[in-house]
Amino acid sequence: MADLRTLLDLADLATVRSSGVVSESTTADLAAQVQRARLRMGFLGDALVIALAGGTGTGKSSIVNALVGHQVVETGVVRPTTDKATAIVPAVIHGDLGTLLESMAIDELVRVEGWSDLVLVDMPDIDSTEEAHRAIVEEVLPRVDAVAWVLDPEKYADPLLHDVFLARLVPYESQFVFVLNQSDRLGDSVGEVVADLEELLRRDGFAEPVVVSCIAVDRPDHDADVTRLAAVLDDHLDAKSTAIAKIAVDLRAAANGAWSEVRAPSDDGDDIERAALAAATFVGLGVQAYEVEVAHRRHRQVSE
Repeated sequence: MADLRTLLDLADLATVRSSGVVSESTTADLAAQVQRARLRMGFLGDALVIALAGGTGTGKSSIVNALVGHQVVETGVVRPTTDKATAIVPAVIHGDLGTLLESMAIDELVRVEGWSDLVLVDMPDIDSTEEAHRAIVEEVLPRVDAVAWVLDPEKYADPLLHDVFLARLVPYESQFVFVLNQSDRLGDSVGEVVADLEELLRRDGFAEPVVVSCIAVDRPDHDADVTRLAAVLDDHLDAKSTAIAKIAVDLRAAANGAWSEVRAPSDDGDDIERAALAAATFVGLGVQAYEVEVAHRRHRQVSE
């Protein structure tokens, strides 16, 4: 974890040097990123916070219930059913975990006896007509460790999902799993649709998207089956490496944004030096964040 501490120390320095050479909002955003990262670093045990995100009716809540083994969140035919970010947590949680989830804008907790440290977050629909629901999604998603994007046979190619959400999130590929739910509706065409989804994701910019199909609810011809999804979440998303890689990606993005915003210096020599020093610090932060990200991504690949 020493590399992460060094990265955060450099991020603190970048925050200080950003003052006066970028907008106040950019400095505040960078400081907030570092604060959240330090809080996450303080709870790098086995806990992993995974949000289930997707459009209306894709079955996010049903998948949560299937993974837990019984109903813990409400499902229904009235849309939208989920109106807040709800986290599934162990019956007995450490105080730090509660603080961590609060920092991720998640304040609705469902405690489950015998549940693991895999925190599942049931999210409102990304395409909800309710403005408050969209605001929750936009606030929570950037803060969690990983996202399972839930799609169904009807909406997996939805341009809203691909163009508005996914294409701009390619740097976070290692934090994503794509779930094709309700696959029983596809009969013998499951493999074909999964391949089509993989191709769409590659067009979005994802190099090696992880796609898994599942059936979240019992149906007349098929029993619910989320076994492979559970295995993928467990095997592909190592808790510590995933969390650290997410922090690194966030800081790299913040550094790139701040660097591109450095104001053109005036003729004042002090201003020129301050801007140059800040710009160099942002570059260093971006490079070091990338190195941390790659190191932990490789560690996770070796573990797999």
